[in-house]
Amino acid sequence: MFLNELSPEQRRALHVLARQIIDADDRLTLLEVERLDEIYEESGVGPERASAPNAAGDLNLLFPTERTRSVVVLELLLVAYADGHLHSREESAIQQIAARLQIDQGLWSNIRDWAGRYAELAREARAFGRSRAQLADD
Repeated sequence: MFLNELSPEQRRALHVLARQIIDADDRLTLLEVERLDEIYEESGVGPERASAPNAAGDLNLLFPTERTRSVVVLELLLVAYADGHLHSREESAIQQIAARLQIDQGLWSNIRDWAGRYAELAREARAFGRSRAQLADD
């Protein structure tokens, strides 16, 4: 959503973090994979290979401003909400990343609340013009 504000190096680190969030609840959904693909596309890179790095490095050096740190946390929350809900283990993993990024509790709450509202609006928008039976199949 706001990946254009991140450098290529920051985007690569976000990819690593997003994969970690998807793994946090020990279940993989198609919606999470689709959201990750959207991040790759918006980043301007193809999907990663199995040999891609699995560590992001020093987050405070990679994301030196409050804005870039906020973008990362927001994007991770949107990945977690991709399957329709924020699993407690996903939230905990993102909260740990937010703490490493020195995101204070007030900003964390604002970002989490916004991401939840956005996820709900996106879910409603996907329902436009679809029957209840079609929605149940999703």
